[in-house]
Amino acid sequence: MKTKIGFNLRQVCGENIIVAEGEENIDFSNIISMNESSAFLWKEAQQLESFTIADLVRILTDEYEVDEATATEDVTKLTAQWGASGILEGDDIPVLPTQEATEKLSATPSTPAEEAEKKEKKGFFKKLFG
Repeated sequence: MKTKIGFNLRQVCGENIIVAEGEENIDFSNIISMNESSAFLWKEAQQLESFTIADLVRILTDEYEVDEATATEDVTKLTAQWGASGILEGDDIPVLPTQEATEKLSATPSTPAEEAEKKEKKGFFKKLFG
């Protein structure tokens, strides 16, 4: 994968944001804000002709005190978000399952009592926060 040309990191009012530069990239409906570590990775990724998740994991673990497993999970999520935002290109951009798909995959048949308990909890939160 690689960063798309025309998307550059800028600091605006102390915030790291991706700015689309060039007529073909103008779309103000999606502003991408980045924290310090994701901005660091974006700068590093832009310097590479292409990169893999393993490349970014190595860069992240060299710069920050983070274990490889956590870095891999974080980089996978981050590159999936970048890909969904349209600022990366390539055939190897990870795609994370939606929350609904994840819930369906992890769902196990439940008893009527468990279903009733779920409905009670759902109703409680709905009343409290809804």
